[in-house]
Amino acid sequence: MTTTTGTTRPLSERLAELSKRAKAAEDALAEASAENKQKLEARLDQARASVEQLKQKIQQDASSATQHATSQWEDLQARTAKRVEKIKADVNSRKEQFAADRAEIRAELAEDDAAAAIDDALGAIEYARYSAIYAAAARLDANSAAR
Repeated sequence: MTTTTGTTRPLSERLAELSKRAKAAEDALAEASAENKQKLEARLDQARASVEQLKQKIQQDASSATQHATSQWEDLQARTAKRVEKIKADVNSRKEQFAADRAEIRAELAEDDAAAAIDDALGAIEYARYSAIYAAAARLDANSAAR
């Protein structure tokens, strides 16, 4: 049955488009799991643009719909706005986590550098101790030979 609700397209076409978009989202998730942060941010920007385009298209479709469709559109807008806000919050949370991870890595590297510097200083002290003892021994030998 090709019933239409608030649009001129049959439900079968709308379901086909939904299926196509779901597959694209699945493919995007699979690709995103292998990408670096910059590529992921670019993909997020593309996704946001796609959501905005879809939002504008839906707004155009809704403007010609009946009052019932308009009410459904407003509900959809509210749900979409909530989802977009959640996505933004998730992105901000990921950015904060990324910054925290970077700070942790910097701290660990600085600690490693400090430990290496301490090891170098310990080595220098041991070498200085050895050199001082060797110099004292050489002086004793020189004094003994001079007598």
